[in-house]
Amino acid sequence: MSTNIVYTEAFENMTDDQINYLSLWSEEDVVVERIETLVEKFESNITNNPEMYPPCHELTTLGVYNIRQFSFDGFKLLYEYHEHIDTAAALALVRDRQDLQSMLVDYCLIHK
Repeated sequence: MSTNIVYTEAFENMTDDQINYLSLWSEEDVVVERIETLVEKFESNITNNPEMYPPCHELTTLGVYNIRQFSFDGFKLLYEYHEHIDTAAALALVRDRQDLQSMLVDYCLIHK
């Protein structure tokens, strides 16, 4: 049986933010294709083994161990796996060079 994958509103908002930001330097369709490739790779990798990726190191320093990190093509996709319902929830999409704590504060200020 394969793992169900859901995308949170926060993930969708952050994806839109990434597209808007990166489109300042690249064609929007190129940016969208890059993110679509990332999502497809994420889905194909975790469908049969959702716990294959480690906890997000930046969050473990804050005491959060249940959020995992999938890294690909300069992005970090953060997700949480709920074993009891066999569901992975994609929570956030950030660029590798972004400071995660600052990005989360900015997200709360912009989207809340």
